[in-house]
Amino acid sequence: MAKLTLNGVEVEAEAGAPLVEVIKQQGVWISNLCYIDGLAPYAGCRSCLVEVEGARGLQLSCTARVADGMVVNTEKQPIKEARQQVLAIINANHSDRCLSCHRRVKCMPGDICLRDDVVTHRCVTCSKNYRCELQTTNELLDMGFENVEPWILEDRTYYQTEQPDPDRANPFFEFDPQMCILCTRCVRACDEIRHTSAISLSNKGYTSRIAFGAGGPIQDSNCDFCGACIDVCPTATLMEKPNKWIARTEDWTSTTCNSCSVGCTISVGTRSGRAVIVKPDYVNPVSADQICIRGRFHYDAIPDKQRLSKHYVRRGPTGTPQFPAHWGELVAYASEQLKGIIAKDGASAVAVLGSPFNTNEENYLAQKLARDVIGTPHIDFSSAAPNRAAGRAIEAAFGTEALASDAINIARSDVIVVIADDLEESHNVFSLRVKDAVVGQPVAPRSGKLILVSSQRGELADFCEPYGGVWLQPRVGEEALAAGALAKADGEVALLGESDLVVARNLLAEARDPSNIVSIIYAPHPLDARAAAEGAKAVANLAIALRGDKAAESLFVLPTEANANGARDMGVDPERGAGRVAADASGMDFAGMIDATHAGTLKAMVVVGDNPLMFAPGTPRIREALEKLEFVIVIDDVMTDTAKLAHCVFADVPEYAKTGTFSNAERRVNRLHAALDAIGDARPALLALTDLANALKPDAFAYDHPDAVTDEIAARVAGYEPFTSKFERWSKARVAEAATKSETQTVGTQPAAPADGQLLLTTSRTLYTSTDGAAVHAADADKLHREEFVEMHPADAGALQVLDGNDVVLMTEHGELSLKAKLSDRVQEGVVFVPYYLDGGAVCGLIASDGAPIAVQVKVAVAV
Repeated sequence: MAKLTLNGVEVEAEAGAPLVEVIKQQGVWISNLCYIDGLAPYAGCRSCLVEVEGARGLQLSCTARVADGMVVNTEKQPIKEARQQVLAIINANHSDRCLSCHRRVKCMPGDICLRDDVVTHRCVTCSKNYRCELQTTNELLDMGFENVEPWILEDRTYYQTEQPDPDRANPFFEFDPQMCILCTRCVRACDEIRHTSAISLSNKGYTSRIAFGAGGPIQDSNCDFCGACIDVCPTATLMEKPNKWIARTEDWTSTTCNSCSVGCTISVGTRSGRAVIVKPDYVNPVSADQICIRGRFHYDAIPDKQRLSKHYVRRGPTGTPQFPAHWGELVAYASEQLKGIIAKDGASAVAVLGSPFNTNEENYLAQKLARDVIGTPHIDFSSAAPNRAAGRAIEAAFGTEALASDAINIARSDVIVVIADDLEESHNVFSLRVKDAVVGQPVAPRSGKLILVSSQRGELADFCEPYGGVWLQPRVGEEALAAGALAKADGEVALLGESDLVVARNLLAEARDPSNIVSIIYAPHPLDARAAAEGAKAVANLAIALRGDKAAESLFVLPTEANANGARDMGVDPERGAGRVAADASGMDFAGMIDATHAGTLKAMVVVGDNPLMFAPGTPRIREALEKLEFVIVIDDVMTDTAKLAHCVFADVPEYAKTGTFSNAERRVNRLHAALDAIGDARPALLALTDLANALKPDAFAYDHPDAVTDEIAARVAGYEPFTSKFERWSKARVAEAATKSETQTVGTQPAAPADGQLLLTTSRTLYTSTDGAAVHAADADKLHREEFVEMHPADAGALQVLDGNDVVLMTEHGELSLKAKLSDRVQEGVVFVPYYLDGGAVCGLIASDGAPIAVQVKVAVAV
């Protein structure tokens, strides 16, 4: 540590730290319009001038480094005047009139500027008024009150020069080059933080501009709309389009994203009880200041009018109309019908579905409703099979599935092995941390080596060979064999190609060095339970081969949805109760429930936040089963396909209106705080579960707040003891257990490949389609329209005479689906790919109940 004097006050700071960051950490304001904390200085704006005793002239605090004995002053009048002159130059190429006017706060947007007749655009007509860093800098440097104007004794420039047209063509970003001060923060954030490089500084001299891709519209570039550039932009150059004019918030609330199992923590800005903006929140140290397009923009994927604001009841058989109902009426009718079925057919004639999108508290009460109130052991969720299969395989290898691996180490890893369809799309921020390990940043370069095992080409493939890594491309369904080949010293060469496998094995020799940090990341297939299990066995074997008894500390198995781990920890499992302990009685899993319904032994189902007709394969058979049930209760915040078949629909509140907890991929327990008001008559699912339980069994539940459920979980669920409602007092962040063994598993053989000439249909999670939008079949569930297609290799398309953009029909033994074709070498020859969420999981109607890839015919649609 070094001691320095700042404005007459002695402070301590790390020697060599950037002086500008130390100044800000001490609560001293200093302008720094081009600096990004943690990145190398750009030194372009020159507005962070300070005086350092003994140095010649004023110094840039962004390039200066802390040294012991340093004496720094930021407040002297000559320093302020120097900063004002620098800022005046920046203002000269900006819509600056308000910035240098003492009357700015007295003007209204409709007023004509009385000081300058050429002024058009100005602060009071700008969407970032009062939340603009450039504006704040001008105010704090007294640019208006001291009448510092950039054009004194020279011609005006900004208002008399034709400005570039803004780009407003996409649904998420607005890019207005006339607002730009060329600080290049966006360029460096995109390149050094996100490793995407979608933004560049184009042209030279006075014509220099920020450009996306080759200079065209943003959506035509490789931008993935994460919004990192917006977070650092000091002006209105880059804005969130959905909230451009309404993002002046009344409140900020910290909560957790439910778009995937990374569990990024976010802050939701609200006005009048509605979300108007979302920013990353540093609570989860893995996501830190980064989120993806789903976390940033999917909060308003559908308008409020498409969410449930009323409860509904159907008093006749499936197919008769649903009518709005009052809460008390619905609770009474639902409990009456369930009691009748239990009395007639027994409690085992009722099943309950939880959901990986529910909070831990909701899932805990759902399983408690099933086991303690109804008395049925049949509790599961529709997409549980792959998660359960992978979890059981990991438990068999290590004695627990709650592994001690900490995702903080991913970005620090020397060797990273990723086995996934496309980690960038399914678990975006984990993919970002893999890139951090490979590339790092100019201020802290890294040289981690990536071994990617994936049948699809994704962004991570670009971080393999150029950086000394390797991309192994097994056939679809052979990923487990590929991972198994890596664990062996020889053999299996024909599977992947000799040269690639040799490179991979040489890299893995480094992974055996105990001084190196190793991360093995496995994202199971979202539908295929068998593939998920075999893949988990293979990666467990690989981890053991590389790290021995420490294998469990290097392995990450990523659930398919946000709170799949939490759901199973809470007892939403037919064989395991809360805490993953054996249940008193084993029940049916979801597939068993569907079989029992067709057999006529299951009569009723309570669905809490789940949507089997979107998330489970084999939807035609599932729909038939749901239609056969005598009574279906659904608790959800949108009218899903499953809810349309229900006899009672309880209107739930959206996720950001809930209080509770999630357990993410590494079982890091994150808090959700209610940010939004309920819509119409909607009430939280916890209230529906409580009232329904008490109507079935008086005084069964006595919870007056979600925190009461959180505290009961802490008291009764093994591993969750620290996670009480007193969030600030948690003694640890994750539910992690020490491995009790490290035993290799036998990996099963792969299913036979399709016959020659047949194509294989597969699916997985993609980045842009919103869960809520897909659930209601919204036309713009993917607002960028990047995923509304079946993806085919050009060679296959040529053989079938399919052109890019053609309407085609996919046909399997289970159904048909019409889509547009997109030709791409992202998929292998012989494979066609349809996004999992497209049109409410339409692809699930083509796939068998086991979720495995299936042979498919593709034909060009005939115009009618």
